[in-house]
Amino acid sequence: MKTLVIGMDGAQLGTFQRGWTPFIQSLIEERGTPLDLKEDLISRGWAEIITGEHALTTGAMYERPLMGGTHRWTDKLCLADIEVMNLNVKPIWKALNEKGYRVGIMNVPTTFPAPQVDGFFVSGGGGGGGLSQRVTPEQCHPKRLSAMLNDQNYILDERLPSLLGEKQLFEPKEFFDRLDEVNTRRTASFINLVQKEAVDFGFVVYRSSIVTTETLLLPELQRQAEGHEANQKFIEQAHRLYTRFDNHIRQLVETFPAAQVVLVSDHAMAPRKWSVNFNAFLVEQGFQQASSSRRGLFDAVKSVRHLIPRAIRQRLKSSAAIKSAYQSLITFDPKHSQAFNITFTNATHGFYVNDHERFGGPVPSHQVTSIQNQLVETLNRHPVAREHGFKATAKTAKGTVPADQFPDVVVEMPDGYAPSNGSPGFVTEYTVGREPIDLRVMGKDRRVSAKAHHPLAVVVNASWQIAPNPDKADLRLVYDQIMASFED
Repeated sequence: MKTLVIGMDGAQLGTFQRGWTPFIQSLIEERGTPLDLKEDLISRGWAEIITGEHALTTGAMYERPLMGGTHRWTDKLCLADIEVMNLNVKPIWKALNEKGYRVGIMNVPTTFPAPQVDGFFVSGGGGGGGLSQRVTPEQCHPKRLSAMLNDQNYILDERLPSLLGEKQLFEPKEFFDRLDEVNTRRTASFINLVQKEAVDFGFVVYRSSIVTTETLLLPELQRQAEGHEANQKFIEQAHRLYTRFDNHIRQLVETFPAAQVVLVSDHAMAPRKWSVNFNAFLVEQGFQQASSSRRGLFDAVKSVRHLIPRAIRQRLKSSAAIKSAYQSLITFDPKHSQAFNITFTNATHGFYVNDHERFGGPVPSHQVTSIQNQLVETLNRHPVAREHGFKATAKTAKGTVPADQFPDVVVEMPDGYAPSNGSPGFVTEYTVGREPIDLRVMGKDRRVSAKAHHPLAVVVNASWQIAPNPDKADLRLVYDQIMASFED
C-alpha cells in the first residue's frame, strides 16, 4: 500500500497527548508533521476530505435549508446529493481509479450507497443507509462482501441512541467494551480486505468510538481539572479504550510499514461553555419579528421530547415527514422577518436573509446584499459579540444551489460555543452541573460538548505537499495531499 488514511471522527492533537496512546503520540511527535487546519463547522469535514471541495461547491453541510419558498430543514446528506449538486466533483476513489490505482475504503461517512470501485468499498453508517449494526449488500462493493463481513461479526455502527437507548449500557465498562468491540472488528476486517485485494490506497474511519468518547469525556476531564468530583470509573474505562485503540493503530501501521500514513479527523471537540441564540440577536436588532405562538409550539415540543420513550422517538424519526416537521420548527414570524437562524444539530453558524425566492419571506432579491451587509456590520459592533470574540463575514458566492443553501452571513465563534435557538438570550452560559457524569442522564441527548475548529491532520513518513493559505486552510488540503502522493 502506498498511502493509508486513518480517520478518527472528533479527534484533535490533544486527544493523543494524555499519555494514554503512546504509539500514536510517537507517530505524531517523532515521525509525523501536524498541519494546523481550521474548519468553519458548517461544511462537512469528511466531505471535504473525500472531494477536495468546500460545501459552497458540493452542498455538503451538516444541516441545510431545502428552500423552495419554505423554511424546511434537513441534516440528511449522502454521496448522491453531492454528485447531483456538482457533477464536476470527483471523489478521491474515482480520481485514483482513473490514474490506475486500486482503493480500499471502509466506514467513511456520507458514502451510501457504496460506489463501484476498482478495489473494495464498505460504506459508513447513515447517509441514507440506516444505522443497523449489520451490513447490507448496498453498503458494499462488491455486494458479496456484506455476507463475509456479517460472518466476521463486523459492526457497522454504534451511536449514543443505540448504546444507551437500545442496549442500555449505562455501566462505563460495558459501554466502552462495546465501542472497543466495534474498533477491534473494523481493524481486523480492514486489514483482511486490504491484503486480499492488494490495494494501493486505503482509507478506514473509526467514527463513533472516538467522537462518542470525546463528547462525554472532555467535560468530565474539565470538571476533574477544576477540582470537582469526577466519575473515575468512566475516566478509567475511557483510558482503557484509548489504550486498546492505540494498539489497533499500531497494528495498522506495522502491517503496512512502507505506506505514507495520514491521521485525520473531520473536526475537533470542546466542552460546551456557551449557547448562542442568533434569533434573539436578530429580534433585539430589529431584523426579526418573534412569534409567541410559534415560540410556544417550539418550547412545548422541546419540553415533551424527552418524555417520549426512546424506542418510540427512534420510530418517529424514521418518518421523513415527522422528522422534517420537527427540524423545521421556527420561533419567528416568517412573513415579517428579514433574517433568521434555524439549527437542528447546532451547526448553523450564522444567518440567512429571509428572501422571497428561497424562503417565501418579505425580502426581495435585490435587497439581499444590502441586508447581508447590515447584518455583518451590526453583529461586528455588538458589545456582546465583541466581548465573546465573534466575527461576522458576508458570503460572496451565489447563484448555485449549494451557495444559496449556505448561510448568507457566517459567524465565526471560539471553540465551546454552540448555536441553539432554545436558549433564552443571545449568548447564555451553558452549565452541565458539578455532578459526575452518569450515562443514564446522557441518554437524554444532552449536548455537553460542541464541535471545535481545529481537526487532527498529521502526515507520517512524508511531508505535506501544500501549505495552508488564506483561501484554503481546511480539510480540502488532505485531498490535495493524497492526490499529490500519487503523482506520476
